[in-house]
Amino acid sequence: MIDPQAAAAARERKTLVLSLLGLAVFLVLQALLLRSHVKTDTRPPAWDQAIHLEIALDYKQALAEGRVADAFFLAPKPGMPQFPPAYHLLLMRAYASPDPAHAALWVNWFYLALLAASIFGIAWRFRADDTALAVTIIFCGAPAVQDMVSTQLIDLPLAACVAAAYWALLASERFVRWGPALAFGALHAFGMLHKWSFFSYMIPAYFVALRALSYTPGRVLAAAALSAALSAPWYAANIALLPSRLVQASADFAIPFWKQGAWATYLRVSLEQLGPLFALFGWVAILVPQYRRRREDGDIMLAWAAVAYLFWTVVPNRQFRFLLPGLPALAVALASAFPRQLVWGVAVVQLFTFVNFTKGWIGPVTIPLPYQDLTFFVNAPPRAEDWKTEEILRAVEAARDPARAITNVTLVANDTHFNAPTFHWSQRRLGMDKVRMRGVNSRLCELSEFLILKDGFLGPPTVISQLPEAAAQVKAPNGWFARAYEQLREWPLPDGSTARLYRQRREMPRPFSSNKMTYQYFQAGKAELQDLRVALGEWDKAASVYKTAKVTAARVTVRGLVLRGLDAELGGAGLVPIYTGERSEEWVDARLLKLERLRLNSLDVGAAELQAFLEARVKGLKVSSVELEDGAVKVAGTWKGYRVAAEAGVSLLDAPRRLKVDVRSARFGGSAVPVALFRPIKELTVPLYPSPETPFAIELPGLTLDNGRLTVP
Repeated sequence: MIDPQAAAAARERKTLVLSLLGLAVFLVLQALLLRSHVKTDTRPPAWDQAIHLEIALDYKQALAEGRVADAFFLAPKPGMPQFPPAYHLLLMRAYASPDPAHAALWVNWFYLALLAASIFGIAWRFRADDTALAVTIIFCGAPAVQDMVSTQLIDLPLAACVAAAYWALLASERFVRWGPALAFGALHAFGMLHKWSFFSYMIPAYFVALRALSYTPGRVLAAAALSAALSAPWYAANIALLPSRLVQASADFAIPFWKQGAWATYLRVSLEQLGPLFALFGWVAILVPQYRRRREDGDIMLAWAAVAYLFWTVVPNRQFRFLLPGLPALAVALASAFPRQLVWGVAVVQLFTFVNFTKGWIGPVTIPLPYQDLTFFVNAPPRAEDWKTEEILRAVEAARDPARAITNVTLVANDTHFNAPTFHWSQRRLGMDKVRMRGVNSRLCELSEFLILKDGFLGPPTVISQLPEAAAQVKAPNGWFARAYEQLREWPLPDGSTARLYRQRREMPRPFSSNKMTYQYFQAGKAELQDLRVALGEWDKAASVYKTAKVTAARVTVRGLVLRGLDAELGGAGLVPIYTGERSEEWVDARLLKLERLRLNSLDVGAAELQAFLEARVKGLKVSSVELEDGAVKVAGTWKGYRVAAEAGVSLLDAPRRLKVDVRSARFGGSAVPVALFRPIKELTVPLYPSPETPFAIELPGLTLDNGRLTVP
């Protein structure tokens, strides 16, 4: 007589084996599609993708040169917070390939395999049949996931880490089993070492751990200790800069969730990003689950998706990739709430969507509805497009003035594949160490030997602030730019626009008829000068610079900081005046095209001026005292009601010449803050040698902090 339980167990094992074989076939198909993408696509990486590739290059170079400490304390990229190292340490392996941008995508395949295995394992716990394979296909075949596979972003690895951690959490039976509990601790650390936002998806797991403390404290504490031991060192070392950078990054596109229907943003977007069938059935299933096994764990699935949705809806910067790691729970719930036939029906549609995303056979197909259109078969096939990035950079390298220590290039564009991060990464990868890409500022391209303009479409409207005005200045036929720069070359771009390369003119005529100028008041950008006197020396027409120039001003205000007694000498200064309307002798401003050397002979800043500057620049800070004595700056006051104080020493160092600021002590709320927490800024040095920000040498004959004043010398 056949034992029904044994027969059922045998059928379950057979289904498991066949489902795992199906999962392997799915991953092989994914690898084949990725191989097709890599062979076809020739576009350079986009904005954040280029930044991640550059961070990986930073790690590679630091470790290759034995700078382990530098690798642990990498400086953040402009406008970005620091990223933990795990993803980039794997990504740097892509530089073994001559095409690291596409080699990096194979790292994504391994993370996708981890994500797929984790979703399958979770789904099998709730329904031990072939629907576990179906929901794995449903989630991993979604357009949002496939988009992450084909791009160099950290969000797919993060989703894989989150899913793996939840699989371990469920397998631990709420921290009853030792092995899975410790695996959860290790995976928690692994996730935190990928990205700081990992914790937001783990909030339900923290509540599970808190409840488990009452009946199995040893396992919970062991998992927590393991996670802290692995991840806490990096966070402790970078805590000084990380919080402010995170707040700044999260405030992008800041629309409060209670305005303009922002609370429903992710619901609407999920219809396209997940696929309409998956999104509709998934959201219904997570709200009215019907788990056939492990019903007691259904609340974890609901909390996983719901908390992630609430958290990332409150965060103003709403991008679907941020929510993605919280959504595997939708696929698991879908399999548990609906009949097998419906689940596989959705899986078949999603499987076609998955292949069509790379192949682009049909779609997108949009069905208009009263409140929200439904879009099927979203796709993004690879494209063989040459955006001329490397060709333009090589043209700059060939035409640059070799006498310049740093050659700045201003880019007037911020399009997907034609932007400053992409150019900067390409320049770094090509080893052009003296060429530096710069963005546009209020003074357009000051101190930039070259400018690159992409005419036509400059980029998405949300990311091209200041660019239309800058492009208009470049194109103005009688403006200062036309007098200072000339076009060298142009290249047709794949979107039908043209990239134009401009270089500063050579052998320019003397820009000013007089060598001496006096102004009671003069404003240049954000600097205001009173009692300004300028004495220009001999004009070098070949170099298009004044060999020397002397500048004095009784009072200078820069960003609210008042400086007195300015006496400076400029060496190798190239200038172009800006006139009022038509060209005349009445000029109102000037652009500094070149500068080889700046010598500050004298300068004076008082404690009162520094106090006013700090209060104006740091929101919420009320300074009660500023002391400048014995080579140190001491500041005390309150910040948003909390008492704060800090002391820093300032000194000049040689070989190379630089200004050193050493944080000696800090207090917050009456308690001392360990200065070790400030390690990235504890010994801040400001280069006085040429750098991208100041591509000229700065000479300080001396620096004194005493008697309530900072003076040069």
